[in-house]
Amino acid sequence: MRRMQIGSAAGACVLALVSAHGAFARAGERTAAQTYPVASALCVKAHGGTLPPRLVASRTAVQGACDTLLNAYGPLVSTVDAAESTLLGTLGAQKALVDAACARPVANPAACHAARATRLSTDAAARKTEIDAVAQFHASVQANRTTFWTAIQSLRSSA
Repeated sequence: MRRMQIGSAAGACVLALVSAHGAFARAGERTAAQTYPVASALCVKAHGGTLPPRLVASRTAVQGACDTLLNAYGPLVSTVDAAESTLLGTLGAQKALVDAACARPVANPAACHAARATRLSTDAAARKTEIDAVAQFHASVQANRTTFWTAIQSLRSSA
């Protein structure tokens, strides 16, 4: 009975994660507005002229901070997309090389073994490059968010 409860609880947790939008979102899949929802709302207010009272005098500076935040997002997404594209290309090329070297019946077992070993090392390097690009994406998104809110906070305190 206890074992069934644990299984049911684990299943419920997995279902909640799978159904949660963005729980398994790919880096760069969301828009800038989805990535920075509160900042984007403030930016819409800045461009619409409906800023909070403590920021009204600094409207131009807020718009500049918004433009900096949102314009930096596109290149981050492009970098992650390029890394993913490179990974997929490498995986496909290595698979084709192994398939060619190891076609049945295997004519040259040493060449087949070498192709598989090369595939493992090349695929691992490509995966590491993509993982590093995703980590850099997340770090840059957080750094940009922190820079934006630090700028906004300084504008609020100077008002």
